Amino acid sequence: MDAAARRVRPVDLSRLAMLRARREAEARDVARTAEAARAAAEDATARALRDVSAREAERRAGERALDAALVGGAAVDLATFVENRLRVAGLTERVAEARARASRRAAEGEAADAALAAARARHTVRASEADRWDRVRARILSARRAAAEQAEEGEAEDETLTRLGAARART
Repeated sequence: MDAAARRVRPVDLSRLAMLRARREAEARDVARTAEAARAAAEDATARALRDVSAREAERRAGERALDAALVGGAAVDLATFVENRLRVAGLTERVAEARARASRRAAEGEAADAALAAARARHTVRASEADRWDRVRARILSARRAAAEQAEEGEAEDETLTRLGAARART
């Protein structure tokens, strides 16, 4: 580690730390965006399911109205009967369209979940990289400090020995 500490400049360590932090922040922003997209997809799915329920309720109401007209015992002319059946068929088509929209929204929600999982995984990787490089930086800087302290101790010892040698030479 001492050799690596001598080769690496503190400026480069700072730049590397800033780069890793920026990449982590970008990954965190992507994860937040994916989370918002997932929430929007869940809301869209819920709205689509409510629309399906509303369309089914409309269709049931139309069918009940047709059944009430038929059960009432009064004569219903063919044109009215066909018109009511066509209206119920149209309502059935609207229910099918609403279900198809709900299925698409559910698929979009699943895709958003997958994108969120990928974004979270990427953020986790970036965060661990940043942590690892922070630890490496700390180790390099502590090795440099230790080397500097040893050099200072050596200089102080040399100075002391020089003084002692000069003092002995005088006596």
